[in-house]
Amino acid sequence: MAAEIERDVSGLTRRALITRLVAAGFAAPAIASIVADGAWAQGAATPAATPAAGSFNSPFTIIPPDDDPATSLASIGVKTPLIAHGGFNFGTPPDLVDGFDVANDVFYIRSHGPSARLDDLSKYRLTVGGLVDKPLTLTLDDLKGMPQRKFQSFLECSGNSRGFFSPIAKGGQWRNDAVGNAEWSGVPLHDVLTQAGVKDGAVDVVSQGGDFPEMQRGLPIATARGADILLVLQMNGEDLPAPHGGPVRLFVPGWGGVASTKWIIDLTVVDHPFEGEFNTKNYIVIDEFGAVVRPVREMPVSSALWTPAPGAQLKTGPNTLTGYAWSGMGGITQVEVSTDNGDTWVDAKITDNSPPHSWARFEHAWDAVPGPTGLLTRAHDDRTRSQPASTPWNQLGFQYDAVQRVLVTVVA
Repeated sequence: MAAEIERDVSGLTRRALITRLVAAGFAAPAIASIVADGAWAQGAATPAATPAAGSFNSPFTIIPPDDDPATSLASIGVKTPLIAHGGFNFGTPPDLVDGFDVANDVFYIRSHGPSARLDDLSKYRLTVGGLVDKPLTLTLDDLKGMPQRKFQSFLECSGNSRGFFSPIAKGGQWRNDAVGNAEWSGVPLHDVLTQAGVKDGAVDVVSQGGDFPEMQRGLPIATARGADILLVLQMNGEDLPAPHGGPVRLFVPGWGGVASTKWIIDLTVVDHPFEGEFNTKNYIVIDEFGAVVRPVREMPVSSALWTPAPGAQLKTGPNTLTGYAWSGMGGITQVEVSTDNGDTWVDAKITDNSPPHSWARFEHAWDAVPGPTGLLTRAHDDRTRSQPASTPWNQLGFQYDAVQRVLVTVVA
């Protein structure tokens, strides 16, 4: 069983990806970069009998990655040096985050293949069809003219912190660099579905990305009708940047980032659970025996120190520990800190918070004594969930949520 799954998520999807990229005219170095394990942390999608794959018509300019990460970033207009993970996958350097929200040009970037850019915004169209009374074709101006909703929320790659698994799990070795908080503004998806008129029997809403035909993800209709599911138009008060899915992306707060389809161009309501690649073969938790445990949905409660950095040398006396905590299940209510390698715990001070979707910023004043020690944090949310001591290993390295240890040395 395990061998069959391994072939499914790597061999088959990689062959399909290479075939598609060759047909698109990508150069060999770019293809090699895209299909590298780090670049395609969860594999590429295979063609399937899905609502939109057969009629894929994207107005976006498709941008292949370069072997040089700086060149790739420059090609999508990002000037800040981010942490390269292969292809168009870049993490946020922790030392560039010191406030509550992460700036757009510092925010992590996760792409499942090439990046995309719409050069003429007047050509943007969002089609809504399937099991609806009134199929829609909406322009960007149409969406801007609808009532808007705004809130702060974290967004986290499902494989964030994968690099902490031992043994190494398959995929890009993100640490704590694939999570960030931002202010998101856009049209509630519920309003668009209401305008289209969802028929009885609807089960999933399938979103189609404009980057490649197989970039599709099914969302349960009950979730899609939630008040906080957005078609995002703005990020941190600015028009949504192209690297983050602009001009329009789906946003499902609290869920792994794959649910928040970038460059969205189509919504199809279907009467069955969607069985596309990104629902049933990738973004599932597979245990060490090859058994599928569950799909990746809401992200678990987690926390991480931002300062000091691992391996830091600190001075004896007053030091301030800072970090962030988040949960896809609810708001953060408490963060504990240990400065003696987990022997004792005290409450940290939560300095910024905006529940239910945002992360919380915390700090702790520490009177450090000489010697090496481990610094640990443990978060709790309002659903009474807490970080565990360990996360069960899984083949694709999803949803790491264990208490993390930062080793430092205090010198006189």
